[in-house]
Amino acid sequence: MRLSEEYCLSEYQELGSLNGNEKVHIVRNRINGLICVRKHLTPELLDIYTFLKNHPNPYIPKIYECICEGHELIVIEEYFTGKNLEEVLREREFSFGEAGRILVDLCRGLRPLHEAEPPIICRDLKTENVILTNEGDVKLIDFDIARIYQPGKVKDTVMMGTEGYAAPEQFGFGQTDARTDIYGMGVLLNYLLTHTFPSEKMAVGRMEPIIRKCIKLNPEDRYQSVDELENELQNELKDVLGENSENGRKTQIPVQTENEPFYKIPGFRSRKFWKMCVAVIGYVLITTICFSMEIMDANGQLLPLSRLMFERFMVWLSQILWVFFVCDYRGIRQKIPVVNHKMRIVRLMGYIVAEFIFLFGAAVVCVFVETFLS
Repeated sequence: MRLSEEYCLSEYQELGSLNGNEKVHIVRNRINGLICVRKHLTPELLDIYTFLKNHPNPYIPKIYECICEGHELIVIEEYFTGKNLEEVLREREFSFGEAGRILVDLCRGLRPLHEAEPPIICRDLKTENVILTNEGDVKLIDFDIARIYQPGKVKDTVMMGTEGYAAPEQFGFGQTDARTDIYGMGVLLNYLLTHTFPSEKMAVGRMEPIIRKCIKLNPEDRYQSVDELENELQNELKDVLGENSENGRKTQIPVQTENEPFYKIPGFRSRKFWKMCVAVIGYVLITTICFSMEIMDANGQLLPLSRLMFERFMVWLSQILWVFFVCDYRGIRQKIPVVNHKMRIVRLMGYIVAEFIFLFGAAVVCVFVETFLS
């Protein structure tokens, strides 16, 4: 390692491993305070990460340093907050439009890699490797089994890939190329819409023909480039994507689906049994507490039954609305910047303020109704 490279690495202070992975650490630049991710990888990936460093891509983390030290490659890359698609799927479903837009962004992110000379193939497109940031951006984060296409080769030297997502050629049936990533995107799209692989359950509707073409066993029968796939997606989503999909501009994904049916209330959107049980218990608890409240008038006397029930109902409604707000029902929370802040403490304070606002609103309605009827 050259002295200049050693000095670059010394600028980063280690803050701890990321998600318990001893080969991935959170670090901070001592000079500018920038929080980054440090990865320890195999040196065979040097050319790939050097390309990523020299060709910044809005859909891939920025690479700040790419240095070989002995028998390992040390990469310092951009850190951002968010959840991978698998984590998001545990909380809710993706709409048709949202899943399609994620694939559009992945097509745009992979295009520079596939057009490189020689092309770079990701080979590991799966929900765990795609991040939806807190700002709604799509990021492809893992190139640890990526490879550079080698013209003339019959098949890959090393067979690698994630079961369920990997194309047949990743298991010795040919050399991987751009169409291998297209296969992975077809599986990913199906998984986003059904939470299962195509071999278990195929998505139905407008996306089904696209998925089926992506996952053809013969690469010649698939889309031949990410441009072809993106055009097909754009044609199906033109009524949903709007202007953000045009002219190569980056498409931001809302944290909550805009097409979510009104009847899918918090706790029932993911159709997970344990979540529905928790939701039922929570709603019953709120109802029980609110409708058993003893509310007194200014003289310390219990309110008449009709007025008591009305005020209990208003308190109950304020709490239900607060739950819907916190759980971002139909995207209502996304319009309030403070509760979408990167810092958890700021979001928590926003929720507390919202609780007081809903209770205050209920009190104002009660006073107004009492004044009107008196």
